[in-house]
Amino acid sequence: MKERNLIEEDAKTFFEDGFVNFPTGKMNLHLLRQVLNTIPFEIDLIDANDEFVYFTDGEKRMHQRFVEQLGKNLLELHPEKPERIRPTVKKILESFHDGSADHYEQWFPMGEHTCYINYYAIRDIDGTYLGCMEFTGDIKRIQGFRGVRTPHNSGKSE
Repeated sequence: MKERNLIEEDAKTFFEDGFVNFPTGKMNLHLLRQVLNTIPFEIDLIDANDEFVYFTDGEKRMHQRFVEQLGKNLLELHPEKPERIRPTVKKILESFHDGSADHYEQWFPMGEHTCYINYYAIRDIDGTYLGCMEFTGDIKRIQGFRGVRTPHNSGKSE
């Protein structure tokens, strides 16, 4: 596998003439927004100060988010009841801050859905903690996948 120079790649990430330029390509802000909102999972971002700073605005969210929540501390956005939620969120954030963890994963039934949530620490190339991402989606449909399905043996997807 080709060794990558992350410092050089970081320097190649910039905004110019309405395009976000990455080492692997570029896109304008409109396309970037639509790409993020088309991903069939929810993405929420929390910055290094534990403030809720971004969420995708897809059609079907498992966890409703509101623009009014942006800029608030993540712990404030989690209910005190049930009692386990805030301490768990606090533990995840602390472990991301101190570097003892970079990923947590959970899944559980939620009505007719199976809620799958991943929490990822986001770090700079030197390891500095920049924040975290929550990646959430309903995996009920894919839990039972077996065999092979390709565009050659099936119609369009729903």
